[in-house]
Amino acid sequence: MANIALIDPPVQSMTLADGRKLTWQEFGVPDGRPVLYFHGGGSFSLEAGIFHREAVLNNIRLISTNRPGAGDSTLCPGRPVAAYADDLAELLDRLKIDKFACLGESNGGMMTLAVAATMSPRVLGAVPINPTVPWFDLVARRVSPGSVAIAYRMLRYAPWLLATMAKLAAAPMQRMRTARRPSTGRFDPSNLIGPPPGTEPDVADLQWRIMACYNKAALLAEVRWASANWGFDPHSIPARLDFFCGVHDAQAPFALVLADHNPDASFHYFSYGHSAFSHPDVRRRVMDMIASYFER
Repeated sequence: MANIALIDPPVQSMTLADGRKLTWQEFGVPDGRPVLYFHGGGSFSLEAGIFHREAVLNNIRLISTNRPGAGDSTLCPGRPVAAYADDLAELLDRLKIDKFACLGESNGGMMTLAVAATMSPRVLGAVPINPTVPWFDLVARRVSPGSVAIAYRMLRYAPWLLATMAKLAAAPMQRMRTARRPSTGRFDPSNLIGPPPGTEPDVADLQWRIMACYNKAALLAEVRWASANWGFDPHSIPARLDFFCGVHDAQAPFALVLADHNPDASFHYFSYGHSAFSHPDVRRRVMDMIASYFER
């Protein structure tokens, strides 16, 4: 599989009905089975490149959109998370795609849930990876650890502070990117930051590059989206859902609740934490699941 080179494909764009620009990149196989990828908050479409090899092997056309503010997509303040389905419907019509599968990580997991809820007749299946917690939800507040409570109070009341912290983190991430982290055979908390041990060097380099990017406007837009009411009920989504979460990810407890509450859902753990979706075993499991939706 390592002989499949990672790619940074051209950014494509279209003008939406309201005049805004929507941009995206495509990975995998150009005429393959259509899958939408939703990047994490503050990230951008290149994140889907982490899954490029698995997409090729599974005959998947991986379409990675940039949400408003990211990757030259026009900002659109004031809309709930659920409204992003309107943008996607226009894109899918342009690409002449009817049925599709989808996946996304962190805030992209939130978007995956939104699309599965609002576009369920067209969604073959959805994989939210470490999905963001809806802090307006009383059950989410009850089951989530204190670290999530602190983070979401920052999202709600001091988004500017979160943006500043993200900017300050860029330099330490560059140092971690080049630092050697030898395996000790024991759990090392430092392995929860960035690509986990066992990730191929080129994939790890791509993930560090994405994590080090800083787009204040896009990050603040994502913070506002995540901290407001999402515009749909995450406990009652009719589409097939497969939640994937790191064992050390703080958002996993509520994802487990959603897997129990939704009518057609399952929960899957993987090693390490929030960033460990880049590990080759996790990527294989996730893309095998996505491919299975087309065979149901």
